[in-house]
Amino acid sequence: MEFLQFFPAILSLGLICGGAFMVIEAARSERKLIAERVAFVSARGAAQRPSRADEGPEAGLVRISAAGLDDADLLEITRICRRIGVPDRRAPFAFAMARLLLGGAMILLTLTALHSIGQASMVGALAVVAITPLAAAAGWLLPFVIIRRMTRERADEVTHGLPEALELLVVCVEAGLSLEDGLDRITEELKRSQPALAEELATTAADLKVLPDRDAAFNAMAERVGSPAVRSVMKTLSQTLRFGTPLANALRTAAAELRNESLLLMEERANRLPSLLTVPMMLFIMPTIFMIVGGPAVLRLMAVLHR
Repeated sequence: MEFLQFFPAILSLGLICGGAFMVIEAARSERKLIAERVAFVSARGAAQRPSRADEGPEAGLVRISAAGLDDADLLEITRICRRIGVPDRRAPFAFAMARLLLGGAMILLTLTALHSIGQASMVGALAVVAITPLAAAAGWLLPFVIIRRMTRERADEVTHGLPEALELLVVCVEAGLSLEDGLDRITEELKRSQPALAEELATTAADLKVLPDRDAAFNAMAERVGSPAVRSVMKTLSQTLRFGTPLANALRTAAAELRNESLLLMEERANRLPSLLTVPMMLFIMPTIFMIVGGPAVLRLMAVLHR
């Protein structure tokens, strides 16, 4: 019995050590594989794509933690770290450490809860074995889910405000301003109402002024946001400037298409609502109706049977 009292603590320590060993081995194998690939790259390719051998011992952990994240997710991580004072170059490592610390915290909370309930038995040991890995997995995946949700919300916010921004840009272009000056002008107007969209448009305006190719600036905004609607608008602007078609007409057409897509999405959600309400109605409304309709009959029947 004394051994069973210490068995959960020993088992949890073994799980933590095993998880740490797996992470270290994965990081080492990843670094080894990348080093082998870099060794086969030519001198010119190596100059264009620098090696990751100098990234430090945490590079493997960063790549494991960022697996499954796209560019928009990584930019959202950078923005969050920037708010709390973490440098941009340390943002991926901070995200990896946050996932590890949250996983460890979930393990400790689970062990504390199981210990407070009482687990000096084989059932308690089995509960530790079953619940502790699930808690660690939940702590490891929770930041991933949060970042994905924040990225989608930011993309939806940018997409929602883009038609109004395009209409404002039409007014600026028809007034004689260039595309870059029009973006600077509407950015000042959208800072309070649409801060995320204003930030993206300000970055795009800066890229248009610096980059030699405008297509690269438009593609960069499409990759940052990660929304199909924004990508379609950027492709429209790129083709308009490439072939010399009227910019105001193209912007007005893109704004109308975005509004039509928003209307179709709202209609789709409205048409899907009856099917979504079926399960709550069956669980909450139908039993109440049955009680109201059949309740008096059941009470009458019970009174008759008790006589």
